[in-house]
Amino acid sequence: MTKVRKKPKKNITKNINKKSFIQNTPNIAEKLDNEMVAFLDTEFLTSQVKGGPPAKLVSVGFVVCGKNFEEVTRFHSYIYAEDKLHDRFQEMTGIERKDLLSAPDYELVMEEVAEQLEAWEVSRIYVWGPDKYVIQRDLLEYRKDASKRTKKIVNRILRMIKDIEDIYSAKLDLQSAGIGSLKILCGLGTEVSHNALDDAVDLKNIIKHIDLEGCSEHMLQIMKKYTAEKEVYYRQRRFREKWEDVSEEIQKKTLGLLKELGKVDTVEARALRDDLMVMCTGEAISFPTLEEYIRKEEKE
Repeated sequence: MTKVRKKPKKNITKNINKKSFIQNTPNIAEKLDNEMVAFLDTEFLTSQVKGGPPAKLVSVGFVVCGKNFEEVTRFHSYIYAEDKLHDRFQEMTGIERKDLLSAPDYELVMEEVAEQLEAWEVSRIYVWGPDKYVIQRDLLEYRKDASKRTKKIVNRILRMIKDIEDIYSAKLDLQSAGIGSLKILCGLGTEVSHNALDDAVDLKNIIKHIDLEGCSEHMLQIMKKYTAEKEVYYRQRRFREKWEDVSEEIQKKTLGLLKELGKVDTVEARALRDDLMVMCTGEAISFPTLEEYIRKEEKE
C-alpha cells in the first residue's frame, strides 16, 4: 500500500462528494483551480469463460491532484482474495497469488480509499473504461457479507466516479483508444504496466497533456487511420490456425496467390494474405502495433 503526504483523517460518514463537476466538461484542467480530483484505475480477475461470472476486484490505485494537475497523494492496495489466478492475468499484471493472500481485507481497503478521498476533499474521481461498472458489480456479486457501513462507503465512491472515455474520445475524434495508444499519441512512452496505480498516473498525465498542451494533428490523423484499418483488418480475418491435411498442390497454388496479393496495397488484401498464410503454415500473424504502424507511416 502506497501513501504520500496523508492529511489527518476526517469522519468518513460525511458526504465526501461535497462539490460537483459539470458532468460533461470537455476540459478537466479548467476545473482544477479550486477543486481536487482523483484519477483511478483497478485490476480485476475475470473467469476467461464467455458468459462466466463477473470480474472480481483485486487491486485499486489512484492519484489525487489539484491545480495544474499537481499531485498531492497516491494510493495503491491489493485486495485479499483466495482465487486461483490464470496465467494470462499473472503475465499481464505481474500480480501473484501471494500478493492477494497477504493483502488487506476488502472492507479495510475501501475504508482507507474513502478516508483518503475525504481527507483531500476530492470532488470527482475520473476513470477510463469499465472501472466503475467493475466496482459496482463486484460489490453486488462478491461482497454480500460486507457491513452496511462499507456498502454505504462504496456506493458513495461510485457516485463520485465518472468515466471520461467517451468525452475525451469525442474531443479527439477517436474511437476505442486505450491508455497505451493515448500514451503514444501524447509522447509519454509506449509501455502500459497494468498496475492500478501506474495506470491511474498514466491517465492523469494523458489528460494533463491533452488539456494543457493538446495533441499533434499529424499524430491524430495517423492514429485515426490506424484505428480504421485495424478494424477492417480484423473484420476481414477468418482463420487463426493451420488447416489439417493441406496438400502440396494447394500450398503451391497458395504461395503463388500470396505473391500476387503482395502487389495489392489494401487492408483487405493484407487480411486475406494473412489468412492464407496461417491456413497453410500455421504461422500466426496479426495487425502491427500502433508503434510499428507509426514508424512505417513516418518512413513513407
